[in-house]
Amino acid sequence: MTYAVIGGGNTAQAIAGYLTLNGERVKLYTRDSTKAQRLSQQGLEVKGIYCGKAFFEASTSIADVISDAEFIIISTVAMGHEPIVNQIQPFLKNNQTIVFFPGYWGAIECKRILGYDTIKNKNITVAETSAMPFVSIADNAGSVNINKIKNNVLISTLDNENPIAASFMNRFPQLIRGNNVFETSLNNSNVVIHPPITLFNAARIDADEEFQFYTNGASPYSVNYVEKMDVERLQIASRLNVDTQSILAVLNEFYDTSYPNLYEALPGLFPTGLAPTTLDYRYMTEDIPFGLVPLSELGKMLGVETPYTDSIISTASLLMGSDYRTEGIKFTGLTKESLLSMSEV
Repeated sequence: MTYAVIGGGNTAQAIAGYLTLNGERVKLYTRDSTKAQRLSQQGLEVKGIYCGKAFFEASTSIADVISDAEFIIISTVAMGHEPIVNQIQPFLKNNQTIVFFPGYWGAIECKRILGYDTIKNKNITVAETSAMPFVSIADNAGSVNINKIKNNVLISTLDNENPIAASFMNRFPQLIRGNNVFETSLNNSNVVIHPPITLFNAARIDADEEFQFYTNGASPYSVNYVEKMDVERLQIASRLNVDTQSILAVLNEFYDTSYPNLYEALPGLFPTGLAPTTLDYRYMTEDIPFGLVPLSELGKMLGVETPYTDSIISTASLLMGSDYRTEGIKFTGLTKESLLSMSEV
């Protein structure tokens, strides 16, 4: 099989390294010409759960990277989904599969940009996952450390009649088939956890104070707020007939643990995770416009009140001088009826 991995960050490098070590033919796209040259010439040192030197082609030409790919894995920040889909659109070929790792509503955005006719006529499968497949970190000097493998990560396609290929599922055994892309994006736990803890520790982060994000930053009150937001997420999922669980249950499934409550689970699962050193970070710039805003918008369309979610969006927007609601995903052109139709199994 041939894979194109779009992105040069932690997850993209981890996926490219993992696939290469398992005998797959991989090309990686990155905007960073220095990184592309280094990876192509020196390879990628994979450490942690998987170990070895992975040699694959890295390029700043997206056309070259996707030209002969059977699977196109998009693993950029969520704000990169729209520009990436616009860039690959002219070069897409028949029978290719596009997978967003993770979703952040990427599949629905992809359909909006490409259009139903292009997807149908070229027989393109569009899929997304509920989470990253690994917990990993790249040093941007030629190595990536894969620390953990997540279990029971959902993957869904836009069209259940055109499911993800069995060969892809076999290569990523941690994936399980979901019913639809509402299920994958609504099961993204990051968007409910990261923003409130970040916002409630804003002064410490703004002062560049070093502390452990979950061990020191997740207080009883902040975790309680996360759980109130999670109730709103669960209510929206219920209106869409989406099968989902609490964040605590999702995390316990990901990591095969049995923590009794979220306050113990977060520092227990991530004891050494450092807080960001700036508020201009994906916990705010990605998780709010591409995670919380769509939750809020779905709530409006479905008649579900989301005061806890809305407060984080408004407060963070005022604090950062940004309009996250305008920047975020708003399901333009979709009605309540079409949402319910798309979410049917």
